Amino acid sequence: MTVLFDQQIHADEFRGRRVTIVGLGKGRTTAGLARFLVGKGAVVTVTDPKSADDLREGIERIGDVPVKLVLGPSSDDMALADPEFVFVIPGIRPRSPTILRAINRKIPVLTDMALFFQLSAAPIVGVTGTKGKTTTTTLIDRVLSRGTRRVVVGGNIGTGAPLHELDRLDPNDVVVLELSSFQLETLGHSPHVAVITNVLEDHLDHHGTRDAYVAAKRNIVAWQGRRDIAVLNLDDPATVSLHTGAESEVRGFSLSLHPKRGAFLNERGELVLTRGDRQTVLCAAAELRVPGRHNIANALAAAIVGDAFDIDASAIGEALREFEGVPRRLETIGEERGVLWVNDSAATTPAATETALAAYERPAVVILGGVSKGADFSSLARALVRRARGAVLIGQARDEIAQAIAVADTAHRLVVKTADSLEEAVAAMREVAQPGDVALLSPACASFDMFSSADERGNRFAALVRQFVAPVSR
Repeated sequence: MTVLFDQQIHADEFRGRRVTIVGLGKGRTTAGLARFLVGKGAVVTVTDPKSADDLREGIERIGDVPVKLVLGPSSDDMALADPEFVFVIPGIRPRSPTILRAINRKIPVLTDMALFFQLSAAPIVGVTGTKGKTTTTTLIDRVLSRGTRRVVVGGNIGTGAPLHELDRLDPNDVVVLELSSFQLETLGHSPHVAVITNVLEDHLDHHGTRDAYVAAKRNIVAWQGRRDIAVLNLDDPATVSLHTGAESEVRGFSLSLHPKRGAFLNERGELVLTRGDRQTVLCAAAELRVPGRHNIANALAAAIVGDAFDIDASAIGEALREFEGVPRRLETIGEERGVLWVNDSAATTPAATETALAAYERPAVVILGGVSKGADFSSLARALVRRARGAVLIGQARDEIAQAIAVADTAHRLVVKTADSLEEAVAAMREVAQPGDVALLSPACASFDMFSSADERGNRFAALVRQFVAPVSR
């Protein structure tokens, strides 16, 4: 595991100090961090090797925060000109030349998330996993909000670490953070309650190997003590193995096992909270408004966190029943001629798309493609042959996906089309889909070849589809 800087630090140490933030990007993390540091009296420089034209969104987010911007190819040299602290934003490799030079020069290298963990007065609930992070984080927020504590949500789900809340936090609050592998790989701390939804395979383009990716994920439990809690998916051996050597208490959730402490799905299709011999039914799985067995698992994880913070079981069940899902995650847009149109743009890995296919009994027509991130599409191709009617392929990875489908679909059962734009892809889906099908945007890839984010991709899809579908009543 890579820990950049693990010494205790205080917010007032930044007053009058020179601080460089390496990386601007879209500015969500950098803007919040810069605003916090300037507010604490730091002299802040932001560097990025891209040009100002490529960083317009990030520059707009920085706005009128008084920082010095050093952009372009020469920024790497300027980054370490004279800083007393260096911050690195998620996605910048911790072993990049700039960061290694800073470490060699004994300049403290930090992240916004590690800083937040050090300074937060409130207990932290951290949520990670290859898929399901955002849904589970949002569910935990809804469950904990049924209690008396103030709940602050941030991390990968928002604008990075909620540093702007630090001066207001007290031990009676709860902070819920969605934590990506990028944020975890340099985090020398673990939250009081750590939730792991699953560990599949993702971001190999950044981490290099699956082992490195898994090692980053393990940081969420690595520093937990005996009074801390690890909420683990017992149906995923890779998740369970992450806890090896950790001191925290395990509270597991499962769709098939019955843990002594945690939550499970019983034989009658009910979500059950368990403490030894005491079992409490929360709700029926059929009452959940979000589709798929994976969402039952997400609900079980959220229920365990609610129980850890003494939320009444009836209030937990009510929160689970009322939850309608997160935008762009199996989000139902509407129906046309018996075809259900669903936005799952957040599915950026093949495993996530396989989960989406399994969430529906209907045959699927799926839009696939984008940036592959080094993924293997062979398992997804086999799932498509079993569960789909057709696929419309877009983006950089479309030839790669087409090849995987050709190997799996020896009988040529699937209808496979290609499209040069999302508009063309939606039109092709309308041609292929039949009454009783689900038309599913679930790309199994990142979006950066055609869109600025998966959110933009999903929003564009939803806007196109709403032009011809009728809403679906619940």
